[in-house]
Amino acid sequence: MKNQTRSVIVGIAGGSASGKTTLVQHLAQALAAGRPPLHAEVIGMDRYFYRGAPGGPTFISPSTGERLPDNNHPNSADNARLIAELETLCASENAPDVILVEGLMALYVPELRERFDLRLFVELDADLRALRRLLRDMQGGRGSTDPHWIATYYRECARVGHAAYVEPSRVHADLSVRGDADFQRIAPYLAAIIRELWSTRRSPHE
Repeated sequence: MKNQTRSVIVGIAGGSASGKTTLVQHLAQALAAGRPPLHAEVIGMDRYFYRGAPGGPTFISPSTGERLPDNNHPNSADNARLIAELETLCASENAPDVILVEGLMALYVPELRERFDLRLFVELDADLRALRRLLRDMQGGRGSTDPHWIATYYRECARVGHAAYVEPSRVHADLSVRGDADFQRIAPYLAAIIRELWSTRRSPHE
């Protein structure tokens, strides 16, 4: 279903630790700093993860035989709830000017992808993503901080999911952005594209 609301919806996908969240932060700031300032609402797909709850996919670790939640699968998030809440937000009286949807599978899930006015893919070499992920997860807040566990999960699950789903979804992107680029410089250019899309949604009398 093509987006026919007044909000411009942008999808941002890319591998784990590629720089998606950082790009979104810079993009929201660039939109707010422009003329006219545009309010951007961020929807992170991570907050819809099942994380081992009933309904989410799992896999058997080849190294331990343990069944673990698979957070790198198209069905790892409650996509139906995400889409329903996205539609509610778009239809609300105070709908934001721009909605930034960020996640691994943002461009893979067809029902979500078709709602985007602009599709971005953040690309970064696998070794850099792995290192970033290790350093990030060791800081806590995402489960185990044990470097061996983090590396094993990346090798057995994240890397597999990236090759099977995330990387192939890149073909749906309108633009690709390097995850090690200077986002502070790039964000205003992307914001200008989004602003142009936003301006076409305004009626001549607004």
